Amino acid sequence: MTQTYDAIVIGAGVMGASIAFHLAERGLKTAILERTVSAAGATGHSSGLVRMHYDLAAESHLTFTSYKNYFNVWKDRVGGECGFQQTGFLQIAKREHEDKLRGNVANQQKIGINTSVISVDEVRKLFPDLLTEHFDYAAYEPDSGYADATLTTNSFLESAKRNDATLIQNCEVTAIQVSGGKVTGVTTTKGEFSAPVVINAAGPWAKHVASLAGIDVPLVTWTHDVAFLHRPPTLGKFPAVIDDVINCYFRPEGSALILAAGEDESLRGEAPDAEDQTPTPTFLEKLIDAMVQRMPKIEESGLHSVHVGRDGITPDQRAIYSDTELKGFYLACGLSGTGFKTSPAAGASMVELILDGKPKTVDISPFRFSRFAEGKLLEGEYGYGNIWK
Repeated sequence: MTQTYDAIVIGAGVMGASIAFHLAERGLKTAILERTVSAAGATGHSSGLVRMHYDLAAESHLTFTSYKNYFNVWKDRVGGECGFQQTGFLQIAKREHEDKLRGNVANQQKIGINTSVISVDEVRKLFPDLLTEHFDYAAYEPDSGYADATLTTNSFLESAKRNDATLIQNCEVTAIQVSGGKVTGVTTTKGEFSAPVVINAAGPWAKHVASLAGIDVPLVTWTHDVAFLHRPPTLGKFPAVIDDVINCYFRPEGSALILAAGEDESLRGEAPDAEDQTPTPTFLEKLIDAMVQRMPKIEESGLHSVHVGRDGITPDQRAIYSDTELKGFYLACGLSGTGFKTSPAAGASMVELILDGKPKTVDISPFRFSRFAEGKLLEGEYGYGNIWK
């Protein structure tokens, strides 16, 4: 028997969960269909940074709105926990990118973000254990930090369920039903579901899901290795850091660990459900060699664990938040490893696009699907180049 809903969200990662939360909040009878279990894919392996420094103002707007209206007031806005920890955030840029760093900070300040360009002397005063000989300035966001992607997802889902949404796990979509140029529902391993609105938030599976509707989304899978290191006992306070000089990022993980990862050597094109969860052979050695250039005490550390996550990445390494040529079929995918911190505001804006015809929370039109056919790939106003090499 066909089950009937107002909207179907494919994928119960953080983006799908946010969209479902906002749909249910607007009173739509919503089904969330997940091929395995919630937060099992890219979300469960997210590094969870909550920072606002991007070289594209539209992304900074999404992250700032997500921080201000959600992460910073989570219990009141969503309920449950998101695990947000305010550690501060540093964006370290190459010396030749100082003008770009200043331009991006100026754009972010216009949005209302609490950020500034600080000198290496100020960096040393704030965080004495960081070496600063390889750069002159950094962007500093005292309000930023990190959160727990799984807690965030589950809080969205629980709140959506309180508004009568239904989460159906171990439910793989095998066909998209279409009639007269409109989506009418989906076929799954657990039967048929009818709805006039279907949102593809399937992470690294999004290309396959879109192909079921006859739509070719230009994304490939992107595999990312992340290490958890034991925190040296003599290491003092440090923030979340993205360091373009040494091509890595790191942050505290509670009081006992450090989360760290590189920005290069990420594999492309593996199957979304590839069984190999082994990091690339040189990952850990290159990561440690890089990190000791910024944090020498890391030599006192040791490896706790490594995990491997996969997401979908687009040609311009920017997300797709959009309608499509198939009426009622929407895309929230190709998040390119940056979806977690934008998910609250992106979910709200997607639902406004679906129900009101135009988003008002944040203008997500730059992330339209048609930009690829138009040849208008997104570039930062003061671009640093691709994040992932």
